[in-house]
Amino acid sequence: MLSKIFRSQKSGQAAFLLMLASMLSYAAGLLRDRTLSHTFGATHLTDAYNASFLIPDLLFNVFIAGALSVAFIPVFTSYLKQDKREAYAVANTVITMGTLVLGGIGIIVFILAPFIIPALFTNTSPSDQTLIITMTRILLLSPILFCISNALGSILITHKHFLAYALSGFLYNMGIIVGIIMLHQHLGIYAAAVGAIIGALLHLSIRLLNILTINYAFKPTLSLKHKGVRNIFWLMIPKTVNLIGWQAMLFVYTLVAYTLAEGSVAAFNYARNLQSFPVSLFGIAFATAIFPFLSDHAHNHASRKFSEDFQITLEKILFFAIPATVGMLLLHQEVIKIILKGGAFDSSAVTLTSGVLFFFILSIPVEGLVHLFARGYYAYKNTIYPMLFALTGYSINIAFCILAAQIIGVNALPIAFLLGTSVQLLLLVLFFMNKLSYFSIRSFFVKMLKIGCAVFIMGIVVAFLPRYVSISFLTLQVIRVIVGTLIYLLITAFFRCPELAFFTTIISKYIKRSS
Repeated sequence: MLSKIFRSQKSGQAAFLLMLASMLSYAAGLLRDRTLSHTFGATHLTDAYNASFLIPDLLFNVFIAGALSVAFIPVFTSYLKQDKREAYAVANTVITMGTLVLGGIGIIVFILAPFIIPALFTNTSPSDQTLIITMTRILLLSPILFCISNALGSILITHKHFLAYALSGFLYNMGIIVGIIMLHQHLGIYAAAVGAIIGALLHLSIRLLNILTINYAFKPTLSLKHKGVRNIFWLMIPKTVNLIGWQAMLFVYTLVAYTLAEGSVAAFNYARNLQSFPVSLFGIAFATAIFPFLSDHAHNHASRKFSEDFQITLEKILFFAIPATVGMLLLHQEVIKIILKGGAFDSSAVTLTSGVLFFFILSIPVEGLVHLFARGYYAYKNTIYPMLFALTGYSINIAFCILAAQIIGVNALPIAFLLGTSVQLLLLVLFFMNKLSYFSIRSFFVKMLKIGCAVFIMGIVVAFLPRYVSISFLTLQVIRVIVGTLIYLLITAFFRCPELAFFTTIISKYIKRSS
């Protein structure tokens, strides 16, 4: 029964499945943010909650995420094609070593937290520092759970099983929601941190169920001299440096936001969560689905297939990300009012958050393509260039944030993110074109022209529709979204864009399979 539920998918079907699961996870994420904002608002409590994730996330990103996100899949794929026992020995070592390292460092951080947090957050009150210390200690369990879960997820992706991988984000968000609703009257803001641990356990549980279908059994192993393990170690170093840069950028964001108006940290995180949905839905979903296939093509030296699959995926990302960007720009304030306003989240919080969201939205297609191009490099086991380009982008990001925040306020953070990410993408593209020898530039520009025409007409209609419709606020926004989507789809259908036929085919296959 489990094998039927967690069935492998080809690239297109996997991308479609990941998009559906991302939508489900996003719906849960919106409910999570709405629950958090209505219960605690955009206040020093939510600022402290968001700040509490910095150290646990840093531990996971530095010691584990680099290995799992870029190095594990190509190396594991190579061994899996030759000897499953050797491949699983590599996986067992990664999980065992990651758990031991994170557990040991977690204990040290737990003990030293009362000294670390005041040193980092010097501008916060002693009471807020106490909140951050306690929630940081609670959240130190999450890196261990995510280490195991993400390792299993990488194994599942290599076997081209995507369902549990996709649904785990939904379960994580639901865990936070349950924690806030059930425990906030007894624990206050600490309920959200406890909910994050519940969510991490659910995140791991569904992947454990899926692992049962591929005949993999974990055994504690420390084969540190194994060639595959050493390859992963050397490949992960650049990505780990990359992630350290990312965490440093988040640290700067949080520290700078703490010097601005109250609620700036929360506004930044609310806006980032909303902006990340289309990035996850279109950028990460397509990039994740195509990654094992790009790794196969790179391993087999199939440059034509690599270029063709890469271009198709790139055009799919832009086909959906560009209209999503324009639509969200037109509706950014309405989105905040509908999703977050109410309870402790008042009009001033709406104004603060919607301003941050506006500038964040501009980076949606840029960030989506960064995920794809980075995985193109990783498929060829090149982690050096993405690291260098990312660090360049982070440096620009941090410098602009520090220089501009006291002048233009919290909006400096998303503007800095846009500038840094744009430079990162430009460098990724320039140094990767030699791998895309069969990329059709003419076909790409024709596609962009069609998308541009469709988006332009869609934008005009969505912008002027409120002048001619007099109904309730929520109903009007729903109509604007539906009408804009239909116009875009109809125009691109007229232009015979293959992305529509592609998804129509996949949907019909799922319907036939279900029947």
